[in-house]
Formats: sequence, structure tokens, C-alpha cells
Amino acid sequence: MNFGIIGCGGAANDMSQMVKALKRVEIIAACDPILSRACKVAGEEHSYKEVERMYENENLDAVYLAVPHHLHGPMIKQALENGLHVFCEKPVANTIESAREILRLDKKYSNLKVGINYQHRYDYNCRDLALSIQNGHLGKNYYAIANGYFNRERDYFDQGPWRASMESSGGGTLLIQASHILDIMIWAFGDPLYVTGKIDNLKFKDIEVEDTGFGIIEFKSGSYGQISNTMITSYDKPRKSVIYDRVEMKVVGEKGSCYYEGPWPLSSLKWSGVKKFIAEEMLPSDSFISIDRTNPSGAYGECLKAFSNWILDDTPFLNTIEESSKVLLLVKTLYKSSKTGKKERVEKL
Repeated sequence: MNFGIIGCGGAANDMSQMVKALKRVEIIAACDPILSRACKVAGEEHSYKEVERMYENENLDAVYLAVPHHLHGPMIKQALENGLHVFCEKPVANTIESAREILRLDKKYSNLKVGINYQHRYDYNCRDLALSIQNGHLGKNYYAIANGYFNRERDYFDQGPWRASMESSGGGTLLIQASHILDIMIWAFGDPLYVTGKIDNLKFKDIEVEDTGFGIIEFKSGSYGQISNTMITSYDKPRKSVIYDRVEMKVVGEKGSCYYEGPWPLSSLKWSGVKKFIAEEMLPSDSFISIDRTNPSGAYGECLKAFSNWILDDTPFLNTIEESSKVLLLVKTLYKSSKTGKKERVEKL
């Protein structure tokens, strides 16, 4: 399968490295407004500044989008109109309206596949946590508490000014960082019904999006969730990779509890009051997604592999537009609640 990359920043470099481990996927072209960045990914002959020229000249099967959030909708539309599958970085879009339009296009071009890179679903510990909740391993599920500790300095916004704009990005730390663990919470507990949110700018006072956010979530199942997330955590040494970002979630049920810490490759899942849950040992093999625990590319690599298998073999993929939009709806309602000061009902797509 021939991939083209659109947007050749840090995420694209990660993607190009992971593709090397996949025997059936190859990156044959790249596109970026800064041509030199595209050349680093695909070489001078197959690099472009204009997407249209790449589509005209290259024999592509799919594209990977790593572009500002407000461009997701238009670029997904353009790719589908050119007969290409799409693997897009999260979130689905910057607005609910754009997500609805993407879902409409997804249904219109039903012969093509659009997936979102919420890779934590392909962290085997996140998977086991979610499946244990779904299968009643803890008995009645009472609540989950998730905390995210991230570090982003001023250069994060200087290098990508769109990240500071609500119109372009769609949100701050709750949407950009916390949405990964919120996605796992939704996967485990089901659809959220009501939320109460509070966001603030404790450090970066001159940006439109929040650097810190909190929320209480009421799920249709009767369980509760709590999220606190920030991008202003300080560390003892300079931040050089995502290993200095940390997220944790504890789930409490009537029979016991479990505690997740991550992300992979440094993730762990601990149990209290109940035996350890491992999907491969406790569920029928056809009832869950298999994950290679030894993959050196971690959850990102497993997610990319699953997306390519979805296209080539029509095997299930967890991060569809409809499923991944639930996080956007949740976060946008947290923003609304923070503005109104009231509990708000989560919108439907």
C-alpha cells in the first residue's frame, strides 16, 4: 500500500520511521509548505508543496494527515474525492460541525476508509483496562479518575501559532493531550451523558486555548469519570521526548480497582482486589483486537499497522470517525460548561 504524507513536522517523522517496520506499507511521497521538510521524508523527486500536484503525479492508495486541526475537514474531503483512504492525526476536527461533515463524507465514500490516530487504544494495557470494564471484571463500575501531566514550553506555540488559536486548534490541553485518556475512558465506560468542566490559563495568559482543564463526567451507564490535565508541568531536566509526558487513570469498582500509568512503551496496569486481567487469557480470541506487546514502535506502530490491515484485509479498526468523534463532543461540552458554569448535556454527532 502506497502512502503519501501531508504535513512533515515531528509526527510525520515518527510515522516514516514506523512504516519501515511494516512490510506491506511504503511512503512514496510527501507534501509540506516547507519543501525541505517533505524532502527529508520522501526525497526531492517525490516531494511537493501543493497537495494537488502530489495527487496528480503519484500512485497513492492512502494519505497520512499531520496538519493543523482546522485543515482536517478540507483535506479529508480532498483526499476522498481523489479516491484515497485517510489516516488522520487526532482530533477528528476543530469543531463539531466539521466532524459532522467528515462523518457525512465518510458515509458518502463508503468504499474508502477514514481512521483517526487515537493510538492509546492500541496500548495493550489500555485495551485490557477497557475490556475488563466492559466485561464486568470489577463488578459494578463506580468511577474513574484520570490525571495528565504534560510539559509544553513557549516554543510549542511559537513553532505552531495555530495551536494557540481556538479557531484553528479547537482547544488546548483537554483536546490535544487529555483526549487520549478520555478516549480510553469512553471506550471503557460507554457514552458520556452530562459533564461539568472548568478550564483556565495558569501560565500562558496570552493564548486563546486552555493550558489546564478539569471535568466531571456522568456516563449513561451510571458510572462517573473525573479528568484533570495540564500542559505546564515542570520537570527536573529539559524535555526531550514524550517520555516526560505522563498520564494515569484509576478505576474503582465493587470488587476491586485497577491503575493504569503510561503511555506505552512505559505503560503499566496494576490490579487490587481482583486477579490480573489479560485479554488473551480471559476472552475468546475473536472478541478483541490482538496487539503485539513486543512492538518497539509501541501503540503508535500498532495503530498504524491496524489501519493498514483495515484497508488491506478489512479487519476491524477501533478508531473510526464515529467512535473518535465522541472525544471531541465530550471536550467541547466541557468547554461549554466552563463558560456557562453549569452542568451540560453532551451533544450527539
